[in-house]
Amino acid sequence: MAKKDKKDKKDKKPKKANAGKLSFKARLLMVFVLMVGLVFLPTSMLLFFGMIPSMVAFFISGRGLGARASTVSAMNLAGCIPFVFKLWSMENDFESSFKIITNMNYMSIIYVSALFGYMIDWVMTGLMSSFLYQKGINRMKAIKKRQELLIEQWGKEVTGVAENDIEQEEKVDEYGF
Repeated sequence: MAKKDKKDKKDKKPKKANAGKLSFKARLLMVFVLMVGLVFLPTSMLLFFGMIPSMVAFFISGRGLGARASTVSAMNLAGCIPFVFKLWSMENDFESSFKIITNMNYMSIIYVSALFGYMIDWVMTGLMSSFLYQKGINRMKAIKKRQELLIEQWGKEVTGVAENDIEQEEKVDEYGF
């Protein structure tokens, strides 16, 4: 009975007490961002509507830690920055910010820059997966070549397979099974 109790205690994982709660630093950062957003409200409004594709990318990629969220956010911010500078060079009020947000040419430039982030992610994911696949195949070929060299130098006993298993393996290879 005592052994079973010990086993049950080991199987249970401890629950986190702070699951779903923000730390003090995170709350402080959130309050700071909110205060800065209220002070610079026209810029915050422009960035909120301009960075919608980044928000979507963060939600799609789970916790927002993926390469897609980073790439889309960087390109989206790059598309927003010229219009933030334009807002700052104007009167920097709600009317100027609203004019930029409602101008479809400006917003299409911002959103197309986010689209380039998605394209970069798509292309680089394909390229990297192809590269890593080829690297794995080349590594596998090098290992097979090294194994053949060791078998040639030391004999089939180095494989650790019994003699009758080696004959069985050769028959299987001969027939292609």
